[in-house]
Amino acid sequence: MGAGPGDPGLLTCRAVELLKSAEVVVYDRPSMADIVAIADSAEVVHCVGKAGSRPAWPQADVNQLLVELGRAGREVVRLKAGDAFVVSRGGEEAVALAAAGVPFDVVPGISAAIAAPALAGIPVMVRQVATTLTVIAGNDDPEYHQHVDWDAVARVGGTIVVLTGRSALRDIAAKLMAGGLAADTPVAAISAASRPHQRTELGTLAKLPNPRMRPPVTFVIGEVAALDLLAAAPPTTEPKATDAPPAAQVADGQEAGGQFAGAPEQDMGGQAVRGRLAGEPAANERGAGGLGEAGRAVDGQLSGPVEGFNAHS
Repeated sequence: MGAGPGDPGLLTCRAVELLKSAEVVVYDRPSMADIVAIADSAEVVHCVGKAGSRPAWPQADVNQLLVELGRAGREVVRLKAGDAFVVSRGGEEAVALAAAGVPFDVVPGISAAIAAPALAGIPVMVRQVATTLTVIAGNDDPEYHQHVDWDAVARVGGTIVVLTGRSALRDIAAKLMAGGLAADTPVAAISAASRPHQRTELGTLAKLPNPRMRPPVTFVIGEVAALDLLAAAPPTTEPKATDAPPAAQVADGQEAGGQFAGAPEQDMGGQAVRGRLAGEPAANERGAGGLGEAGRAVDGQLSGPVEGFNAHS
């Protein structure tokens, strides 16, 4: 199941419906706490991503967990940021379930590749400026040794969106310029899209935005990155509160809502920065609650007979 860019208010109706009926939730990030909290009747929640000093689970272990849960006869939601099949390992997990003969449904979500630019006032496609959109996983994954043909990406032009590319941004920019893109091609870095501390920093391929902004960060490269359509007029609607229960409290130092708890505001050193689009905290800013209430096992194990399954990814 795709969880969208982070704000529970941007979940699909189907996603909310299935979360409310879930018995088990498997998710990736502590920053998804607001969304996981919607599954207030779930008995078990597994965080399989990096949490504080604890490393992320190996993908093979996640696949095995999902197969085992799928054979336990429970209503399972596998929650993935954005869309489960866009720069995500949801596709790999679906392949593993299919190979094991475990049936599942797919619930699409709004990918940050289009949601983050939209929330920053950047349309990824404007006919007079860009008619193509290329979405790229920017991180180097040693497990798969992926090779992006950056010369081909540069030749296509249009709008390029890079996800999970904070550490590789300088290398990506150098390869795009070597492939023919101009040094003054606009670049926008959008941090924590849809969250209360969303911000956008602007630059070019030659003078990049700060790549160390709080995660998650979406990079938009191309002429559209210079646009800020939301700055032209005040918003016409007020953000609406969701009926999600309070978020789980995240331990000191863990990623909370796309930022590291307790981290100081960064000095952007005079670079162009767009702050949050709204002047007040977003509707999903809530007090600390708890995912580990009585009757719910956090990162617990299922027991009982292995029968039947209905999973939603």
